[in-house]
Amino acid sequence: MNKYWLSVWALLLALTGCGDEVANTTASPLEPAIAAAPGVGLRGDRANPVLFENPYAHTPAQCYIETSGGTQNACQYCHTNAAYQEGLGNNNPQAGLEDRIGNLQLEYAFAAYDTVAPLATVNRWENTLKPENLRAVVAAMGIDTAAWDMRTYLRTDNWQAAYQQRPGDPKQWDAGMQAPFRLFPGLDPADLPASSDGFVRSQQEKNGFFRDAQGWITGWRALNFMPYGIFTPMTGSVSGIYVRLPESFMQREDGSFDLATYAQNLDLLERAIQGRLLPTDSTRYLGKANTVTVERGLYPLGTEFAHPLHYVDIRADGTDASISPFPGTRSRRVKEVRYMYKARHWQPDQFRPADKAEGTSVYGNDEQGWVDNGAGWLLSGYIEDKNGALRPQTREEMTQCIGCHSGITRTEFPTFTSGSGNTVDSTWAMPRKFAGDLGWQEMNYLLYQADQNSADTAVPGKARQGDPLNRDLGKGELRYFLETVVGASLYGDMPAAIEAVLASTIRKADGYSADWPALDTSSAERFQQVQALRQTLMREFTAKGGHLAADGTIKGGLLYPPERDALATAARYRQVVVSQRYTKGKDVFAETPVTFRHFRDPAEALTRVDGTPYQTGEIITERAVELDNPASFTYRAGNIATQIDDSKPYPEGNYNPAYLPLLKFPLQFETAPAPAARAMQQRSDWNAIPLTDLPLCLSGMLRLPTGQGFAVIEHQDGQFLVQSGRELHTHQGVKLVEVGERYALLQHVDDGHLEKLELGVRSQATAPVAAPLTIAADELAFVDLKAFRDNAALDPYRLFDAVQPEAVVVSGKLSGYRLSPGTDPALFVKAGLKTGDVLLAVNGVRLESEEQAVKLLEQYSGTIQLSLTLQRGKEEVNVPVNFQELELAFNTVVSG
Repeated sequence: MNKYWLSVWALLLALTGCGDEVANTTASPLEPAIAAAPGVGLRGDRANPVLFENPYAHTPAQCYIETSGGTQNACQYCHTNAAYQEGLGNNNPQAGLEDRIGNLQLEYAFAAYDTVAPLATVNRWENTLKPENLRAVVAAMGIDTAAWDMRTYLRTDNWQAAYQQRPGDPKQWDAGMQAPFRLFPGLDPADLPASSDGFVRSQQEKNGFFRDAQGWITGWRALNFMPYGIFTPMTGSVSGIYVRLPESFMQREDGSFDLATYAQNLDLLERAIQGRLLPTDSTRYLGKANTVTVERGLYPLGTEFAHPLHYVDIRADGTDASISPFPGTRSRRVKEVRYMYKARHWQPDQFRPADKAEGTSVYGNDEQGWVDNGAGWLLSGYIEDKNGALRPQTREEMTQCIGCHSGITRTEFPTFTSGSGNTVDSTWAMPRKFAGDLGWQEMNYLLYQADQNSADTAVPGKARQGDPLNRDLGKGELRYFLETVVGASLYGDMPAAIEAVLASTIRKADGYSADWPALDTSSAERFQQVQALRQTLMREFTAKGGHLAADGTIKGGLLYPPERDALATAARYRQVVVSQRYTKGKDVFAETPVTFRHFRDPAEALTRVDGTPYQTGEIITERAVELDNPASFTYRAGNIATQIDDSKPYPEGNYNPAYLPLLKFPLQFETAPAPAARAMQQRSDWNAIPLTDLPLCLSGMLRLPTGQGFAVIEHQDGQFLVQSGRELHTHQGVKLVEVGERYALLQHVDDGHLEKLELGVRSQATAPVAAPLTIAADELAFVDLKAFRDNAALDPYRLFDAVQPEAVVVSGKLSGYRLSPGTDPALFVKAGLKTGDVLLAVNGVRLESEEQAVKLLEQYSGTIQLSLTLQRGKEEVNVPVNFQELELAFNTVVSG
């Protein structure tokens, strides 16, 4: 919050009719921008946020928490400079880069709109801060919450009935009629879940633009991404995300529809939003959309997002439609359906960070449930009424959305803006989408698999996916979150279920520096000591890979609550529904989270606005402001430090102004603990381990000194790559546990039974796969290296379509890699390689160890040209490989 802009805000409020009533019908500058679109006739009015029940609805409740002496830095997950510095669709640096915005990791710099507006340092989120007040309101309504059957409630659909109220053509972003559900997304829940490729297909012609063998293509495609610490199973709210581009993006240049063209455009958009466009990528979208420029960090006009926000049903993993058609604990019932439409161009570099327009009026339509976010997007939202049916949200309720989905703009008629330092063009999901096919599917919260037989107090299921590495940090996203927040959500809270996991794992007897301590609120000093110890132990825990299961997946107990807890969380939220107190907060805990209580040193106690100090353990309802000089720019602005120490950056401390919430590409995961692999290297009964009788053949591997690595395995008519510690996707319950020089060790999870694969040795169930030794010239002419490049950029394992490497070890030392054709030998030949070539060096650097080879390949992952030194027969030859000419994106995939 910019505490130096009080006078500017006052001027803007005066210019825009600050004193007007909510019903002011001044036209928005949005209207001319979309006048030619189907949305002609969209009209709203301006609402002064000062008149809201909570004038600062754009500042979420999480922003008011304490940081436990700086050990819990949830602030960085919204307030950093990185996206701005990277030029990724953001002009709102919030960690000290722009003095007039301030550093929101270091200060509670909540500024009032003007000298007479209510103070912004008051925490008005009563449902979150004082859940007992909400309980009293519901009880006064005569409602017995103990009588609620929450399981049945979660499994009762309310989305379809709302969709049926949307008039007009679902293929158009705007229904085009004055109706409450005018901007309800044209995504028919009857068409869900999406197909395995993520595309939403319908059996109704009216819902689709064109059809393929599986149904009518609606244009919507599901996104699967790494969740943030706000909508997760542990918080009680989980997301589905769907994206749709305009019709022209689905068409070839001649106007005919083509799913491949649409898929390519979506992939191009993904790379643009994630800041990983290749030099060879088109500067314009493909097909009929070839007049639209691909812009780094920005969406094209007409982009749509649909965001159903579900309750958590821990039995829902997509395998039983009677529970829910959705995976990832996503219940059949939705809490909300949210929608975004890119209505006008927004160029973040055209506006200075100090041009922020918080305090101006919010333009929107309460009857239709939409607002203008001031940064190019229309936002609409539909939330449960007291009976559980969806209704349009009010302006104040939608202002909560602007708080997280906005940017900085200055126009002739200013519209309220807000936003975070970590969004890309006002969005969160697409930037964190898993690359390739893994990210084009229903949001599944790390491939959640429910245990339908689990007790209601037990861990309800497991993740089948690991912890993806952050692009810059080289650490898993969950690992980093645990290390810096020491909690399960942006509130810094730690549910009892997670406390139990940590207490049973983090023990001094097992090599930790201390046992995991329970929170101690007996005194401020003791509380701070325990929180500091918990941070230290959490970092020991993640450094050991303690948050991972033996197969490298994330431990389910850290992600998924027991059913009893999940139902209790849902029931608490339902209290908000029946009372319709959304403006007082949607996050309801069993009791006030400890992070809202005062545990600072009594000698440096926080005070209220009137100067009264807080006592230890007291709930912090407001913080002091500057009142010394009414003429000062900082008059009535918050001036309290968060206690995060900017002299101690992460990892030594907990300050990080440069956190960027993007995933490493190609996708990589935290390494699983490897004690089992090391033990197996010492086995004396190796010869007694039988060859597997599974229809598999080991055709290549990359082994690391720890015994971990990758194996290339043939199965039926194809090959696949598997990392040690992971389950074979072809055989459920069988995982790769070790990779040796010429073997791979498999384990049957159910009984621990071991089997081995030896290089080139086929089981009786496998038929040899004959690789062609020569490729006809006419066949080479049709080798589409550009298509291979595009596929490999999405799926690094496609490198093995071209080549299969085998380590050559002489006297116990690596001397190179023998190269053989992959599953598509034509690619191998086209690249100038010959069967039996041994790769000795890259750009003159010899490959002397497997670990060094991996680092070397990572070093050259972005290069355009390489010189490969090969042993070909008795001679050493140098083969230059120009990837730009070949359009072979080897440089993109070798780091995988």
